[in-house]
Amino acid sequence: MAGGTQKRQANLEALRIAAMFMVVVLHYLSGSGALPESGRGTDGIAVLSVCLESVCIVAVNAYVLLSGYFLSTADFRWSRLLRLLLEVWFYTLLIPPLLAALGLIGPSELKDPYHLWNSLFPIQSGHYWFVTAYAVLLLFSPLAGAALEKLGQKRMKGVILGLLVFFSFGKSVSVLQFSTDRYGYDFGWFLCLYLIGGYWRRYGIPFLDKKGRGIAVYLGSAAGIAGMELVLARLSAALPQLTYYASVPFHYNFVLCLTGAMGLFSAFLHWNIREGRMAGLIRAVSPATFGVYLIHQQADVQGRWLMWADGLAAKAGLGQVWQDGLAAGTTAHFALCLLAQTLLVFWFCIGADRIRGLLFWIIRRKRP
Repeated sequence: MAGGTQKRQANLEALRIAAMFMVVVLHYLSGSGALPESGRGTDGIAVLSVCLESVCIVAVNAYVLLSGYFLSTADFRWSRLLRLLLEVWFYTLLIPPLLAALGLIGPSELKDPYHLWNSLFPIQSGHYWFVTAYAVLLLFSPLAGAALEKLGQKRMKGVILGLLVFFSFGKSVSVLQFSTDRYGYDFGWFLCLYLIGGYWRRYGIPFLDKKGRGIAVYLGSAAGIAGMELVLARLSAALPQLTYYASVPFHYNFVLCLTGAMGLFSAFLHWNIREGRMAGLIRAVSPATFGVYLIHQQADVQGRWLMWADGLAAKAGLGQVWQDGLAAGTTAHFALCLLAQTLLVFWFCIGADRIRGLLFWIIRRKRP
């Protein structure tokens, strides 16, 4: 991850895999209309979905904490940003014609100049919001690394605390939206997480120096998010003034989402994975996890992949029942469909990105 030759740490690579699978689950939940915000109330499916989202919502924060933990001590390299851009272009430019050749999208979509422009300039256009924020973060990473190196522990702690007050603490208790708040979908919040990860690497966080404590903080934060969301979902039905705040527990910069991510990071950081087949498999899979995001959230795929996965899973009796555009049926059936379909999408994308990685490796080998 830092661009060196040192063997990747299997425990943190396992976190990378888990976090990306959580992202797929989050997108399944939102796309299936299973959450209370879809207007379904708080039936069994909605309650299960809230609990699952509360467990998974920390994934993006954990992913950025990983970057800060490793990259803040690494030299800045333009090649890192170039590799990111080439990987993004691979999918934004090749997926549309492939889908058209398979008859999954119409040719008119390929001819749309706005669509083509977004594919050619994916970072500036926000084709993937995460990539846009992350690319800017990489550009600022030398400054962040220098700050971590020069300011010292006490002043760096003050800087991080100030950023948390601005980005997280204030909005977490405000029932009205701040005009500057982007729910954590922005470079500013990523920079805050990056600095926390870098600070953690240099100075440690004593309270989270044991795996058990990390697990407790993670599960406690998830329980807090779920409890708040279920209560607020009911209250907002009677008090429309709480409609905005009912969504706040699921914002990336909500304080419990931050503490949950830090707890999960701590749990994996202190998990000792012995060298062997499991560690080898983790290291083989983890480099392809970012491709999972780029594939299933590509503009032509993100609104369709759930339907495609449902169609394939239906052949095994694990297709979702739909009613008025919302997931229906029993809670147990919904849970089985979610598990089967998210695993199907996750491993399909892992396989596809491994092929992409092999192609890139062959091209690099053939360069003079």
